[in-house]
This record gives sequence, structure tokens and C-alpha cells, in this order.
Amino acid sequence: MPSKKTSICVFFSILAVCFTAYGNSISNPFIWDDDALIVKNTSIRNLSLIPELFNDDLFVDSVAGSNFYRPVQSLTYMLDYHFAGLKPPIYHITNILLQTLVGFLVFLLFYMLIDHTAISFAGALLFSVSPLHTEAVTYISGRAEMLLGVFLISSFLFFIKMQDAKKSLRPLLLFLSYAAFILALLSKELAIVFPFIILVYLFIFRKDKSPHYFFKKIWPYFAIAGSYMVLRLFLLNFYTLRPSALMQVPIFIRLIMLPKIIFTYIKLLVYPLGLHMSWELIRPTSVMGITIALIALGLMIFCCFRLLQNTKHKVTAFLLYWSLIFFLPQSGILPINAFVSEHFIYLASIPYFLLLAFLMHKFFSKKLFILLSFGMIIFYMFLTASRNYEWSNPIVFYQKIISVSPSSFQARNNLGLEYEHKGMFKEALKEYQQALRIKPDLIEARSNLANLYFKLGRYADALKEYQAVEKNVPPKKAAELANNIANVLEAEGLYDQALAKYELALKLDPGLCFAHFNLARIYFAKADKPAASQQIYYSLFTKKLPLQDAYLKIISGCLSSSLQVPGAKEFYNNLGVRFAANNLMPQAITCFKQALKLDLDFTDAYFNLGLSALRAGNKKEAVLALRACLRKNPNHLKAKALLSGIQ
Repeated sequence: MPSKKTSICVFFSILAVCFTAYGNSISNPFIWDDDALIVKNTSIRNLSLIPELFNDDLFVDSVAGSNFYRPVQSLTYMLDYHFAGLKPPIYHITNILLQTLVGFLVFLLFYMLIDHTAISFAGALLFSVSPLHTEAVTYISGRAEMLLGVFLISSFLFFIKMQDAKKSLRPLLLFLSYAAFILALLSKELAIVFPFIILVYLFIFRKDKSPHYFFKKIWPYFAIAGSYMVLRLFLLNFYTLRPSALMQVPIFIRLIMLPKIIFTYIKLLVYPLGLHMSWELIRPTSVMGITIALIALGLMIFCCFRLLQNTKHKVTAFLLYWSLIFFLPQSGILPINAFVSEHFIYLASIPYFLLLAFLMHKFFSKKLFILLSFGMIIFYMFLTASRNYEWSNPIVFYQKIISVSPSSFQARNNLGLEYEHKGMFKEALKEYQQALRIKPDLIEARSNLANLYFKLGRYADALKEYQAVEKNVPPKKAAELANNIANVLEAEGLYDQALAKYELALKLDPGLCFAHFNLARIYFAKADKPAASQQIYYSLFTKKLPLQDAYLKIISGCLSSSLQVPGAKEFYNNLGVRFAANNLMPQAITCFKQALKLDLDFTDAYFNLGLSALRAGNKKEAVLALRACLRKNPNHLKAKALLSGIQ
């Protein structure tokens, strides 16, 4: 391994170039899947929910759900949220730091393989700032790639270090290797191929080729991978309405597409321009096209086979195996989400950058090698910084994708959301409808269209779309959908039907507190104040406890015309103030927390929560609430004064 001084210099050099290349992404907004994984993901908003992250799929709060199980990725979002709420900069900074760490580990990997500081350093720098990796670094939701890189390369390095370490250190290094591998599996599913990396390394570099030696070294990794597969198949196999995009493509077509896919990736590695999020490849359909594809596939398999047979050049053989092992599961042979996506080759691309640095060092003088390396790093940094700007404006970003990939239904759906957020309802409507023309079963677009119709007052259209969604809605979202349908029925004045739907929503999910608020609103409109008060009570406190007349009296006194959806947060905040005035601090705290569920930027609710928590004797919760208040509004004088008094 390199000296401590060298390692420190390399790390901070990689840190510097990463922040230079990706620094302009820090101000970029949330985009694409960031909305589902962060903005609308309620499961990341409280550290007490950490155990839930290990029970749910990655898109737990989305309409369609998913079968991605990546709790470590969700945990990192939870930590970011804990410190910064929904402010994107901290999420981007975390991504840049992760890329720095991966870049440094790539340097250690290169050094371990070739024992050459200059080549390893140049290769790691080129990997760290390659524009091909913006889809993993600039895109917050691409974080799984870097987490996978951190843990898998760490696991591999611990394993290699263990081979020649002192006997007393070997159990610790082996434990760290196993732990890192488990964390990699919890970061992204691709980690399951890692035992084959260990197997290939032992086969190429170790002298002892006996079956006993291989079994002793490799079986724990395969046991961990096998246990993970069993868990995923039988306990953590999630229901989803998002089938993989290639699921309907026959295996024969996926195989003959392989040469075109490989050539596309090689082109992107050598010439990383024109990058975007939604690649479309023309499939061969004619007899001539299929024949050429089959010949190309045969030639590629033959060449790979011949290269893999040659283990005299051990490093070359190992790196080729490395690329193949990480590439093949995401090559399109398996029915994944796309034939080509830039982040698919994040790990598989690592050998390319070592090869690039090696060739420059081999064929040019030392000075020219340094000059060329520096020039390529600057060029890559320029391309990466330019690419980052594309992510800064979501509307322009999605429009570019659609211009090169008109059939990208996901880009059209996302563009519709952006238009809707900006009040451009006509444009949003057009994009949702176009997304559904391309993919009629796209439940996200149909749900968004229904929500927009409701917002526009087109209740009949909204009801029609919601009912279409209802036919395929995942069980987790059935209650929420019933609540939305009830909203439409209520808006049309069909109170009895709306009441039945709200009650159905609560049967499907007793924890859907807002359905109680909606019921209360209808009862209040019917002048049934006691029933309305009771529903407000149930929206805050469990039904298992007997009704408290004192609480109902306070709730009844707070009922007014503000019992409407837009004023719900103010209603709960005012109700909390009334409970606090009656010295019922736990109940007041519950009300303020309910208000914050409806609006995470509600500074008055944070202040009131902090004040009530302090009066209840919970200093820690008070400090957290007041700090959150000041993060939202640094000029909140009452929060400043109260916090300074506590501290």
C-alpha cells in the first residue's frame, strides 16, 4: 500500500478535483426520482423510523412502488434530511464526498494491482471527474452507485489486505470485508456478483489452486450472497406496478442487442459527449440486421474467451473479468430497466481509466504524461461542469431528453409535474396525456392527471382517472386513493358517498389521519359538531383510548370555517395552542406535529412545538424544534430568544 503521506495527498487532490468538477451542481434542485425518494418520502423524516427502512422498498411512498431494496441509500437520505430538511445542497455535497471516497478507493485498488503511484493517481483522478459519472453524482437518486462502490471496493481491499496481514489482524480484516459486502448488498442489488470478483482474483493471483483453498476463502461470500437472495425472494420481494422495461423484450432480442450496447458504452467512455438520461437503441428487425448482430456477438464472445484464457498478463485478465462481472447483469441480457444507461457501467468502467493512464505513461515521456494527464483531467472537469448545468433547470432537462428520446414516458410525466408546480396547467395536462399515450398503464402519470383534473375543478374527469388507477393500485396506496376519490365526491356535493369512501380509506389504513380530518369537515358542513369534534379527536389520538370530554370540548371550541384542506395546518396549530393554554402539553405537541406533517416549512408550528416541549420538560425535543424553526426562518426572533435561554 502507498505511504500515509502519499495517501493523504492523493485523497485531498481527489477531493479538490471532485468539488471543482461537481461544485456547480450543489445549487441544483431535486429532479427525476428525487421527488419520490426524498421530497415525498415520509419515511426519511424521522430518525426513529430507521428500522422501517429495512422493511420497505426504495420507492415506498410512490404510487407504483418498486422491488428495489436499498435501505442504506434511504438511510443516507434520512441523515441528510435530519441536518438540512428538504434543502438540496447538503444532498449534493454528500454525493460529491461519496464520489471523492470512491475515487480514493479506486486509487488504492489500482495501486494494489500495479504498484505504481503516478499511473494509479492519474487513473483515479480521471475516474473521479469523468462526465460519464454525472448520472451517479450530480443526480441525487444515483447515489446507490457510489455507495456500492464504497462498500464493494472496501470489502475487496480488506480481503486482499487480510491475505498478507499478521495472523492477529486477519479476523478483524475479514470481519470488515464481510460487513462491507453486506452493506453493499443493502445499497444496490448488483453487489450480489461480488463473490465472483473474489473468486477470479484468487484464481489469477494466488499460487495455491487447490479446491480446499478456494472453498475456504470464498464460501462465506457466497453464503452471504445466497442468504441475501433467499431474503429477497421470500421476505423482501415487494409488490410493484413498475415492471422492468425489458421484461416484455424476448431474450433473443436482448442477446442480439448486446454488440450495439457494448459499442455504445465504449463510445461513451472514449467520447463522453451528448450524454442524457434516456437512451434509445434501434433493434435489428431485418434478416440482414439480425445476421450482422449475431456475427458481431459471436466475434465478441470469441475475443473475450481468448483474452480471458490468457492469464500471463494477470492484471489485464483480472480487470477484464472485473468489467465483465459488473457489466453483464446490467447489459440488457437480464430484463432490467433499459438497454443503456450511463450509471450502469459506473463500476464496470473502472478498468478503462487505469488502461487510459497506463497507455499515456507507456507511450509518452514523463513530462508529456503529466501534461496529457493534466489536460485530460481539465477537459473532463469542463465537460462534467457543463453537464451539471443541464440538471439545474428541470424543464430544460426533461425537454432535452424528449428531444432525443421522444418515447420517454417517464421524462414526459416528470416534465408534466414540473409544469404543474409552476402553475402551467395546460402544458402539464398535455405531457401527462402524452405519457399515457406512450404507456397507457403508467400509473404515476394517470394519478398525476387525476390530481390535476381535481385541481382544475374537472371532477368528472378526475373521478374517471382515479377509478382507472383504483383497478391496479398497490395495496399500500389503496387507502390514499380511496381518500382522493372521496375528495372528488365531496367536491361534487355527494356527501354520503364521500363519507362511505373516507370510512373505507380508514378501514384500509387506520393510520390515515387526514381521512379523519376530511370526515370532520363533512360533519361540520352538515352542522353535526359533536361528530366533527370526534373525528378530529381520532385524527390525533388513538381510537383504543376512551374519548376524553375535556379534549372534545377544546376541539369543539376550535371548530370554525377554517376546517378546510388549505387551512388544515393552521387548524391543528391553533388547536395545539388551545391545548397548551389548558396546560395539556403532550396533546399540544401532538397537534403541532400534525401541523408539521402537512407543512414542513411551518415555522410557527416549530416554535410552538419547541415551547410546548420545553414546558413539558423535554429540553432535547425543544432544542431540536427551535433549531428547525431557525433553519426555516433565521430571523424568527422568538425562537432565537427561547433557544438562547435554553442553551
